[in-house]
Amino acid sequence: MIGAAILSYALWRTIRPLELTGTSYREFWPVLAEGVIVITAVVATDYWGSPYVFGLVTVIAAAGFIGGIPMALQATAACVAAVAVPLHLIDPGASARVTVQWAVQLSVVAVLAGHTRRLSLAARAETSRYAGRLRQLADVNDLLLQLRSAAQTLPMSLDLAETLDSSVSRLQELLDPDALVVILREDDHWAVARSTGVQLPGRLPLADLPAVARQVAESTAQVLVVPLDDPAVERIGAESRSGLYARLTARQELVGLVAVERRTTAPFSNHDVAVLSEFSQQMAIGIDNARWFSRIGTLAAEQERSRIARDLHDRVGQSLALVGFELDRASKQGGDAEVRQKLLDLRENVRAVVTELRETLYDLRTDVSDERDITVAMTDFLDRVGERSGLVTSFGHEVTRRLAVNVEREVWRIAQEAIFNAERHADAKTVKVAWRCDEDSAELTVADDGQGMPASGDGRQGGYGLLGMQERANAIGASLGFASTPGGGTTVRVSLSR
Repeated sequence: MIGAAILSYALWRTIRPLELTGTSYREFWPVLAEGVIVITAVVATDYWGSPYVFGLVTVIAAAGFIGGIPMALQATAACVAAVAVPLHLIDPGASARVTVQWAVQLSVVAVLAGHTRRLSLAARAETSRYAGRLRQLADVNDLLLQLRSAAQTLPMSLDLAETLDSSVSRLQELLDPDALVVILREDDHWAVARSTGVQLPGRLPLADLPAVARQVAESTAQVLVVPLDDPAVERIGAESRSGLYARLTARQELVGLVAVERRTTAPFSNHDVAVLSEFSQQMAIGIDNARWFSRIGTLAAEQERSRIARDLHDRVGQSLALVGFELDRASKQGGDAEVRQKLLDLRENVRAVVTELRETLYDLRTDVSDERDITVAMTDFLDRVGERSGLVTSFGHEVTRRLAVNVEREVWRIAQEAIFNAERHADAKTVKVAWRCDEDSAELTVADDGQGMPASGDGRQGGYGLLGMQERANAIGASLGFASTPGGGTTVRVSLSR
């Protein structure tokens, strides 16, 4: 009967073995139950002479795997006492030597089991440590691959709009935000260069930045993770519940901020932080390079314009003046009356060319600057246009702030080209210019009553002049509109938002 019970238990444990991890004392209770079964079988079948006495070894070994040497020795003492006490009570003449021998043997098993447990836990900890390092290496490798892929998607050109569009697109793929905003630092304000998932004005003074953005701007950390579960915290998106923010720093200067927000309360992971930290550094360099390239290009164009004006004045202007003097001298000498008249006509033509050249030189040199805004430049320019062409000009302006000089210069050049078209090609009688610039937006309008552009857009008005105006508008993120009908005049409108 006992043998059948032990065999059944052994078969059951073969199918459902004990799970000994050595990390929880709750594993002791199945071992205790097994100990009770084995001790009962040993006591019932001649104590130390029982054929089942070696079953005590498994019980003690299991205890050692669970609690180490202390628990194994306690289990040994309990097993020896559970067998020896009944034995010596029933048979006082039983050999104590046999009991001591079994106690020593089972104690050795207990020590070996406890030591094995210690080695097993050390090996498990080492394995876990190496597994953790492998996971970290795998995460780092994945991050590097993503950053490499992101770097490859950044544009090789130095166009700011292209750089921003590419960077925002890549960040959306990497971080899956509900709201993403790129804010660039200008001279006296912050410009919202790109925003998705949220509506923001195009221009923000520092005091009007959301509190979380001001915190990032004033922080020294590259990336900040900000929980937005507190409704009192001012965030970019009204429904955002978690935010990740990065400084865009180039040449040790802050050039802008990136805000990434989600509507879920789950915080951004360390992987997300690492992605934004590394990507924002590359993005900042790309933006800074594009902005400097634009400034250098504008400066180079202005310098080249001034150089051309000087060359024309020094060379062509003087040469034409000399030709005029010679023609004037030749016409006063005697000779055929018809020849003298032709010389006089030619002299008048040369004078007209010199006059036009001087006006062109003045127009080339007329520009906006830190000291000379677009209203001053426009007023002087329209006065000269009216004097030289007879056009009736008017200029209305309502200005409460100035744009950045580079932006204002491009608006000025667009207006200048539109006025040139009205003066030289449209056969116009009047030109009306309006300039409005406030805290929210800016708009320039140039309207003439000339012959208008052909419906097909052919001719000089529809050629390189309009193409140049469009390129200037694109360079400053402005929208450019044309309204023209044959015989109905032309209106050019440039609009910028904050």
